[in-house]
Amino acid sequence: MEDLGGRMSQAKEACAGANIAVIGGGYSGMAAAVRVVELGANVTVFEAGPVLGGRARRIEYQGHTLDNGQHILSGAYRELLRLFNVVDVPTRAYERVPLTLAMPPHFSLRAPLLPAPLHMAMALLTAQGLSWPDRILAVRFMAKMKKAAFQCADNLTVARLLQDHRQSATLTKFLWQPLTISALNTPLATASAQVFLNVLRDALAGEREASDLLLPKVDLTALFPEPAARWLAARGCNTHTGSRVENLKVNEREIAFTAKRRQWAFDAVIVAVGPHQRSAVLRGADEPLASTVMQYEPIVTIYLCFTTALNLPMPMFGQAEGSVQWFFDRRALSYLRDDKTLLVAGVISASGAHDTLSHEELAAVAVAELRNHLPDLPNPDWHKVVTEKFATFACTPDAVRLQTHTHLPNLFLAGDDIQNPQRAYPATLEGAVRNGVSAAEQAVASISMRHRSPPRHP
Repeated sequence: MEDLGGRMSQAKEACAGANIAVIGGGYSGMAAAVRVVELGANVTVFEAGPVLGGRARRIEYQGHTLDNGQHILSGAYRELLRLFNVVDVPTRAYERVPLTLAMPPHFSLRAPLLPAPLHMAMALLTAQGLSWPDRILAVRFMAKMKKAAFQCADNLTVARLLQDHRQSATLTKFLWQPLTISALNTPLATASAQVFLNVLRDALAGEREASDLLLPKVDLTALFPEPAARWLAARGCNTHTGSRVENLKVNEREIAFTAKRRQWAFDAVIVAVGPHQRSAVLRGADEPLASTVMQYEPIVTIYLCFTTALNLPMPMFGQAEGSVQWFFDRRALSYLRDDKTLLVAGVISASGAHDTLSHEELAAVAVAELRNHLPDLPNPDWHKVVTEKFATFACTPDAVRLQTHTHLPNLFLAGDDIQNPQRAYPATLEGAVRNGVSAAEQAVASISMRHRSPPRHP
């Protein structure tokens, strides 16, 4: 990446006037589009859906703006935060709070406003619900991981890593399991220990601000994809929604396809759709890539709407027992308050016994578990269950992750499942935008090299 970055100024001049298409208007695709323009080329975005955001997008229901999944961000999301600054995302769009993990009444951890690494040491040593031996074990585990440069055997699972370092059942239940499920969306028994350590390194072992939680106060489409589209439009670049790309044809000079009932041709194309959608886009253009098979993990979000002035104990809290792992008070997190309407999002990440439940049963379970924390809660006015069966790839040690570059010089891949540059990252918004930026840089560099290459003679 450093060598590639060093060539960007030359590439910017060489590819001026080049046209690049981005297929997919999710976080990865919009990040790629912004980076293409930053590097001096023109870009056009094609999104098949009616709104931008991909698997992190706005949905409407019963007069309320929801999301197809509840997301939180980390202060370690440096590339996403950089892009926020580029496209002028206002700071009021999210709330930054120190790392807080609460599972009332059993467990709570909060990182104090101290310099790193003292903030995490104190957070672990003062965590409520852990014994002193557990606290010492957690601090020693982080110290050992730092000494090992947060590296482990590639085939190791999180469960085995924790077992090898004698992390107790209590520590695993309250700390390591919630962190693993939240970041990797994969059960401990099969989750990649190396990817888990990469997340720990960036979020918990970096600067104090990196451990902060960033809680969106607007819907996920409004958080980044729409500001990015406005930024692109101000620079003469178009974003087309409701535009499915078909009949992708590739040759050495250009890539052509059909969208919006017309034919398009570009110098390069970045395919930034979900892995379960990629085969439909690439079929006929690159059969090996189109036929790549991945395993997936779901995320279920259960929305419950109540007419009440009651509030949840805190804007975000988890459960040590039960089906729902996290509850979010959407009213408390929004800057558009309605004191008479309580909107709650319950999240169940990864696969499990809940997979067999109907939407009605899931809503009933969520209401019953919520009443353990708020006994006087009335019956909900309505519920909405959103199941993303392909929410993330299964982040296992043997997960097959494609590279950004392909064997075709003008076709590049982005998306949260693509192998990240420098280090593996899970299927998070940060992983998505990192891969989008990397695809943009490689596409621009490729066009630059082709423009600088001498013509071939017969």
